[in-house]
Amino acid sequence: MANVSTQFIDPADTYGVYTSDVVQPTKWQHRSNQTRGVFQVDWTSGVLSLQMRVHEDAPWLTINTYGADTIEEIVLGNFMRVVSTGAAKAWLGEVE
Repeated sequence: MANVSTQFIDPADTYGVYTSDVVQPTKWQHRSNQTRGVFQVDWTSGVLSLQMRVHEDAPWLTINTYGADTIEEIVLGNFMRVVSTGAAKAWLGEVE
């Protein structure tokens, strides 16, 4: 098993107000039963929202919002992103 970490990337590389690129943690894990990961927030200001959806045509749902530094275990979604209203960064840690 390998540990893998992915940062939610701001397309403008400012990490102020942004919607991250989409992360697909379950895309290549068809032979794995891994359904959980670790989510970390490095918060400075504003609110960071973790959003997920199960299909590319499904609506985005806000799973949780963060206003402080955080690390927690989460269920992995097929499609994941973060939306920031201030200055914050986020990472997803997985075990493959």
